[in-house]
Amino acid sequence: MSVDAARVLAARLHAQRLRDPDLPEVAGAVRYLLAVQGQELRPTLHGLDRRLAPARRGGPDLAVLDDGRVLRTHVLRPTWHLVARDDVRWLLELTAPRVGRVMASTERSWGLGSPEPAIGALLDLLAAGPRTRDDLAAALVARGVLAPDAPGIVLTHVLMHAELRRLVVSGPPADGRHTYALFDDRVPPGYGPLGATFDRPSAVLELWRRYLPGRAYATVKDLAQWSGLTLTELRAGLAVLLDVGEVVEVPGADGLDGLTLVTTSAVAGQDRRAADGAPVADLLCAYDEIVCSYGESRHVLADPRAPEPDRTGAFLHTLLLDGRRAARWRWPARLPDDGPLVLDVQWQRDPTPAERVALADATADLTAHLRRRVAG
Repeated sequence: MSVDAARVLAARLHAQRLRDPDLPEVAGAVRYLLAVQGQELRPTLHGLDRRLAPARRGGPDLAVLDDGRVLRTHVLRPTWHLVARDDVRWLLELTAPRVGRVMASTERSWGLGSPEPAIGALLDLLAAGPRTRDDLAAALVARGVLAPDAPGIVLTHVLMHAELRRLVVSGPPADGRHTYALFDDRVPPGYGPLGATFDRPSAVLELWRRYLPGRAYATVKDLAQWSGLTLTELRAGLAVLLDVGEVVEVPGADGLDGLTLVTTSAVAGQDRRAADGAPVADLLCAYDEIVCSYGESRHVLADPRAPEPDRTGAFLHTLLLDGRRAARWRWPARLPDDGPLVLDVQWQRDPTPAERVALADATADLTAHLRRRVAG
């Protein structure tokens, strides 16, 4: 039995908890999705808050970073991700080697030298407690390890290497600013679900098992793009799970022709479709997991009535209408003293009156989210 693009989209919206949200809290949402791309922290936290059960929304989202239930580091791909504390060690062990190889070409083009002297000084500084990037930069300059006129990429290079080696990780936010702390001060020993020791084939199986429930349907290339692992390694893990019946493969149709999608038996037995009724608008971060979890099959979000969105300028974030990309929008620079936000929206097509109402509802929800943060 095949699966078409409409069914896959509906299943993904539900699996991602953008429909029927029921997750208990932000840390639980991160754990459910395994890793959440998060270079823009506030918009990312808003996206996670939207996935919570309605009665559980509106908590102090930065608290999960303060107490370390969720950590923010470079993992999977050369960008920030939010990861649950018990998952960060095994995910780094699994994916850091390939991230390091991707970084190497950038480092060569910039003529960057070895990070070793700076990493040693960095660890010495963090032994006294968490520090912000600016604090670390000033201290490294004072020690003569970092040149006063060094471009920011130099310190980024040092910090990313220290993160990938599981030497440093995010610390508690300081006045809303990201900090760094010693990895072992924030992360428990062992490899979380894998136990006390790391086994790479078992880690690949765990990756499949944790990725699929929050993504519904995905191709092997989708997971390769998301995780940074090779197709060969992922296919080997998939063969094991197919053999024991933990997952199934389904051919794509009607917009997914030629693709083979992987899903769980539970999802394969469902036939979700878009609900009738008023349109639903989703104001999402540009890097929301509904966008970034997929590569090869990402086009199910495309609206056939709209051209491919312009990715230039400040209109980075995504507006979905009934799960289809209809516009780009800008995250608000500030919250007005009273009244709703007035968002800058770059439409890819003309919205209907009902769709404008749906956007107004989503904007009111964003306004309430931001006001809760200010009040908290």
